[in-house]
Amino acid sequence: MDRGPLDRRRPRLFLAVALAVVVVVGTSGASHWRPGSRDLDALGLALALVPPLVVATLPRRADDHPLLAAVLAAAGALGTYLSLGYAWGPVVGAAVAVLVMVVLTGPARRARVLAWAGAAVVGGAVVAAATLRDDAPRPAGLLGGAAWTVVALLIAGAIRERVARAAALRAAREERERTAVATERLRIAREVHDVLAHSLSAINVQAGVGLHLLERDPEQARSALTSIKATSRDALDEVRAVLGVVRGEAGEPRTPTWDLGGLDRLAGPLRDRGVDVTLDVDLAVHPSPPAQVPRHLVGVAYRVVQEALTNVGRHAPGASAVVVHVGRDDESDPAVLRVRVSDDGGPVAPGPPGYGLRGMRERVEGVGGTLRAGPQGPGFVVDATIPIPRHPSELSGPRPGIPARGPDSSGAGEGGTA
Repeated sequence: MDRGPLDRRRPRLFLAVALAVVVVVGTSGASHWRPGSRDLDALGLALALVPPLVVATLPRRADDHPLLAAVLAAAGALGTYLSLGYAWGPVVGAAVAVLVMVVLTGPARRARVLAWAGAAVVGGAVVAAATLRDDAPRPAGLLGGAAWTVVALLIAGAIRERVARAAALRAAREERERTAVATERLRIAREVHDVLAHSLSAINVQAGVGLHLLERDPEQARSALTSIKATSRDALDEVRAVLGVVRGEAGEPRTPTWDLGGLDRLAGPLRDRGVDVTLDVDLAVHPSPPAQVPRHLVGVAYRVVQEALTNVGRHAPGASAVVVHVGRDDESDPAVLRVRVSDDGGPVAPGPPGYGLRGMRERVEGVGGTLRAGPQGPGFVVDATIPIPRHPSELSGPRPGIPARGPDSSGAGEGGTA
């Protein structure tokens, strides 16, 4: 429920005390200086202090019934005070102060209705008292008081609207911040998976080869162990880079350095197993003119190929051939970056999709593309289409975040898509 800007108890108590002092001092002075009015006694003082008491006791989160009771109490006390012949004075302003507090405290729309209805009741009480009493203020004074009441309520409504807009903007900003944090957490999870999945899969394969050839072919076993060392070193470097960005360490890169030429290195573990990996990669797809393929789209293509090759190594042990195609398709509208990875490793056992396939789909759909992954013929196919912006002004690089290093840099970028 929309609440007013004066929900806190302490400011309202301060206002109530200040209002009570003004009412007591002003009413006492008015009783002394205005002849013909009834002397201020305990009853008159009690009636005059009703509006400050209402301000002090108005619930912090007032609903319709407390607001209505506050308006009726202030208007009734004022009408009784004036009908009993007590001196005109700041007691009228105190009743208007209650109406202002109703506007600032209660639910926005209903509070305005109650406040303006209360203003009409207060105005009626003042006019009735002025008609019945001989010492009533002049009509000009009454009109001036009515005008000031309208101005006070309008100002209170404007303050209420401004505070509400500020609160809405603050809530929207906090929601954007929460969304950004959640998105960055998902991004970190993906990147950690990217770093570890492919590397650990390759290490597992190379360790198996090493153990198998340890006695029969020590040189081949040594080569497998060397590959394990290089792969693990690259993975550690990239994990260190990921953690450096998460911790906000200076000097860490905050934009990816993708290089499709490094896909050949990702195919190394499969080739070591005897799998024929064919790379049909258009190396002209660079994140710079004239190709006009944004760097972050190249990064998505790189991660899709990376995860697809990782899945071949983990889930298609019978594969003997893998074909990787990455290139532009300028005949479609709009032009797209096409990524297709197919193998002949046989059908995959049914089961829920893992983080890798889910991460691939999220990455591709996050840039407006589509991804199809499933069995086809004797094997499995991953097919992604990523739209390419038509104009350079539409190019948008990756958001600052986790560095994903290409295989030609110190980190091999060997990981699957989360």
